[in-house]
Amino acid sequence: MMLSLLACFPTTPVPADTADTAADDTANDTADTEDTGEEEEILFTKYKVDDPSSVQGVYSSGSGVYLVSHGAEAWVGSASEDWDSIAIPAELAGLGLNDLWGAGKDDALELAIAADDGWVATYAAAAWTVWNIGSRDNLGISGNSTTDLVVVGDNGLAHFDGSAWTVEATPGVTMNDVWAYSTGAYAVGDEGAVYRRDADGNWSISDTGRDGNFHAVSGSGASDVWVGGDQGAILHWDGGDWETPETGTKNTINAVFVAEEDNVIAVGNTGTALKWGGKSWKLLTTDTNQNLYAVHGVSGANAWAAGDGGLVMQYKEE
Repeated sequence: MMLSLLACFPTTPVPADTADTAADDTANDTADTEDTGEEEEILFTKYKVDDPSSVQGVYSSGSGVYLVSHGAEAWVGSASEDWDSIAIPAELAGLGLNDLWGAGKDDALELAIAADDGWVATYAAAAWTVWNIGSRDNLGISGNSTTDLVVVGDNGLAHFDGSAWTVEATPGVTMNDVWAYSTGAYAVGDEGAVYRRDADGNWSISDTGRDGNFHAVSGSGASDVWVGGDQGAILHWDGGDWETPETGTKNTINAVFVAEEDNVIAVGNTGTALKWGGKSWKLLTTDTNQNLYAVHGVSGANAWAAGDGGLVMQYKEE
């Protein structure tokens, strides 16, 4: 491995437990269940990392799973190996690590971390590099490479071109997440904020007709974008209109992973997990009430979710 590893933690699956509690900041969030008379198949296996804080970011490379947490910790591991603590730059010590972006694997691995107090760290070519782009917190990060990144948060909407960071827009509300693709990006935030970036670095407002807070965005292309937020809202941009398919939950959606068009996983508060297969959202049974803040995978049939109390879960279809 290229990364400097410090310590090991076992990945023994955690049995179904009744001690899970949700640090839930949304009063209306409840564990939504539907009694169908049949036992729901649980496709999630639970693991733990040694950190009582929340795991906020996950990247699955196919040969390893990378995690960052509010407890200023980072790990790499897999379902068949131990979780190893990653030595991160000293500038991030004691800071909340709020999001993780990744690309490639093994010798071609690239990572980028959005952290509190304006810090950003990138990993490429076996080395870490750090920047500070503002005094306030960076909450979301995405890109096409470590030389083409977009960061959002309390500092506004900032782009890195490989040599310098530029704050390109200041929406006036907290921006919570961003998803970048080859010719642009989408960023989402509080009070219904959705911004679209074009290939020239210009940001414009995209009106969804909703005013709730948005926490998650991902897509497979410019005409296939998914946004998640308060009250179980998940919106879809098809290139012409924003659609609002019913999700079957009122729980806050915190993260979305789009494996490909019509193959989407979303996770949120009180263990909420949903799968989109092209026509409707299906609620998945996770066997936890912990809030989930991150999801990513190598496919829609093999993905990882993470959240409160160091909880990490693998979703795997047989």
